[in-house]
Amino acid sequence: MTAGIDPVVVAANVASVRERVAAAAGRAGRDPGSVTLVAVAKLFPPSAVRAVLEAGVPDVGENYANDLERKAAEVPGVRWHFVGRLQRNKAGTLVRVGALVHSLDTLAGARALGRRAVAAGTTARALVQVEVDDREAAHGVRPAELAAFLDACRAEDGLEVDGLMVMPAPADDPEATRPAFRRTAELAGRLGLVQLSMGMTADFEVAVEEGATLVRVGTALFGPRPVKRAAAAPHPAGPGGGSGA
Repeated sequence: MTAGIDPVVVAANVASVRERVAAAAGRAGRDPGSVTLVAVAKLFPPSAVRAVLEAGVPDVGENYANDLERKAAEVPGVRWHFVGRLQRNKAGTLVRVGALVHSLDTLAGARALGRRAVAAGTTARALVQVEVDDREAAHGVRPAELAAFLDACRAEDGLEVDGLMVMPAPADDPEATRPAFRRTAELAGRLGLVQLSMGMTADFEVAVEEGATLVRVGTALFGPRPVKRAAAAPHPAGPGGGSGA
């Protein structure tokens, strides 16, 4: 067991988060089974992935493609999710491990995923990241451009778009994120998209009440994220780095 990762504690945290998801789903009249818990293991060791897998959580998210590839090689049996900023030169890595990409927001990224998937004889799966808070510096496709963006993505061979992902503006009050979740769910419904990646540790219950089908939870499962990366080159910073708190 790696220091800081206690499988017993992680299992208890998983049970607690699942109870909270179920309660939120109940308040919204939803089936708790329609919500997938994605354990975001950003900066945590492979032992964290093993711990959630043993606790019954097969869906694990990573923010960095290199870390995802390394952990996928060490821990079999995981359904991988990529929740960080999508870089075109990492598309091949994501396709190789079969990760669901939550952060597609450029046609260049769509083409890279599709091209790599066609070459590998498979299909890349992605969610389109949307920006509904009108922040100038934020990443994501704006609502007015979403339909055209989806059409362009669907024209790419080897790429399948399953739904939307949103990262609302940070807020101290979880209720402050509700309008962004609600608007994203409305966009998905209007466009016939089923999957909704919404909510992190601070606000996943609100996200479930508003229709999330995937919640990206890290801190509530593993505790505070490590501050330093041991023996690793620094990764470029970006908004995608915070998509699984």
